[in-house]
Amino acid sequence: MQTFRKTPQQDSNGLIIHVSSFNDRSTEVVTHDRIRVGTTDDCEVKVRLSKEPATPTNDPVIELVRLNGIYRIESFNPALDVKLNGRPIKANKGIYDGDEIWIGPSGPSIHFFPIESTAALVPGRRDGAHVAPFIEQAAMEASATARRDDAKIFLREFTRELVREINPSTKIITFAILILAVVGALYIGFAQFNEARRGRRIIAEQQAQLVAQQEQLRRANEQLTKVIDSTERIQNTIAMGEMLRRNYGGGVCLISGSFTFVEQGTGRPLRYPETQSSESGEAIQNGNENPALTPEGHGAIAEFEFVGTGFHVGDGFILTNRHVAQPWEADERAQSLNSSVKGQPRLKKLTAFFPELQQAIALKYKQAAQRDDLAVCMIESKDRLPKIPVLPVEKDAESAAIGKIVVTMGYPSGPDRLLALLDESEARSIQQRYGSLDSELGYLAEKKLIKPLTTQGNITDLEARKIVYDARTGEGGSGGPLFGPSGRVIGVTNSIFTENAASNFAVPIRAAIALLEKAGWSPPANLEIEQKETANALPSNNR
Repeated sequence: MQTFRKTPQQDSNGLIIHVSSFNDRSTEVVTHDRIRVGTTDDCEVKVRLSKEPATPTNDPVIELVRLNGIYRIESFNPALDVKLNGRPIKANKGIYDGDEIWIGPSGPSIHFFPIESTAALVPGRRDGAHVAPFIEQAAMEASATARRDDAKIFLREFTRELVREINPSTKIITFAILILAVVGALYIGFAQFNEARRGRRIIAEQQAQLVAQQEQLRRANEQLTKVIDSTERIQNTIAMGEMLRRNYGGGVCLISGSFTFVEQGTGRPLRYPETQSSESGEAIQNGNENPALTPEGHGAIAEFEFVGTGFHVGDGFILTNRHVAQPWEADERAQSLNSSVKGQPRLKKLTAFFPELQQAIALKYKQAAQRDDLAVCMIESKDRLPKIPVLPVEKDAESAAIGKIVVTMGYPSGPDRLLALLDESEARSIQQRYGSLDSELGYLAEKKLIKPLTTQGNITDLEARKIVYDARTGEGGSGGPLFGPSGRVIGVTNSIFTENAASNFAVPIRAAIALLEKAGWSPPANLEIEQKETANALPSNNR
């Protein structure tokens, strides 16, 4: 997933503050050097709390002060759970464009939009730039009144001033374009009317011929109805998603593993601090959410578990994402931990669970791409293994196009989704009996309950190094195959966009083929025959 960082803005002349409290919404424009946000009437911005603090006070919830052109948090009420952009608030923290403050777990929320010094400057026909009077007047009115329609007034006046600034020649050209558009629409409408009238005349002439054939058509329709019913049953049987899951689902594995950190130079594992006990024997909490790791002592070794998806492409090669094979690059838990020494990540174990196998298979990391989110792993021991389906890969780049149907397989949410498919009491019993991730997956594999989730959708966008599609997936589905309309793999799922279900992402398979060949992989000899049989079995309307 892509992330974005805010950059400091220019000196602020004021703040646009948007408050969302229950069903109330308000927007304030404040230009004071000191801004108080609270529940009392003497505050510049008034909010309504969902829950009053245990110790009522008339002090403001948050107090901002402008220093060197930037508004900063001078103080806040420590009795309330106040967070800035989802993190605990800190004093002297700068307020930047788009920042959001939450007061309590259920709000209200406050958005801040600083007014930069250049925002009120507009080019004119005179030399230099000047302050637009309507912007200055609207800002003054917004800061001096308690009305809630200031934003509408500001937008209306801004539109009027913008229209006045438009060049007359531009207005003439725009008007001419509108005239041409209207004339074109009338012409197209008239042409369509004539075409429809001609079509009705032809239909009237054909109706006479159809009358003589009605009896034959009736008998043909009876036979056709039987054929349609039979065809629909066949199409339902060989639906693309079901067919691909039946043929290749056994080659899509759930990858699980764990990693640790070791001290650079010595190789000693980093550990959590040793737990201290009180006189009564209870563990003493140090109040630190992210305990510092150290190679000293006898505390538990810091070990981080992870899950993902991969698929078999032949000869024991497993294709997945780089952030699955090297999970410390994307694991927020590991990145948030503090350490007194510089630690190096070490992959402790990497295993694969295939749907048809009752035992876990050990994997070893082989190679990862530098630019793309791709990695290659190998099955450590291929002796006496049952045959694992080989997923065919697509070498024709033209098979991926916007609007084409796609099918994805994977294990979003890892074992949690698999347990959710069971009876609630059975799932709870498994979780109580098997406390670790490996134990739970081992039990599910033994009972053959590990099955990939199969979803179907379409390609919504296409770029050189990215396929965007709307087939649903989730965290844990990374590394899964994305099948194209030909029934072959056209991409490797690598990320999701949580704000829009139509924006899931995959790396095109051509980059994966280059990485596989570099790692020593070659396509199976009989793969072409298998691909042709798969393509012929697909419904014709999916191609």
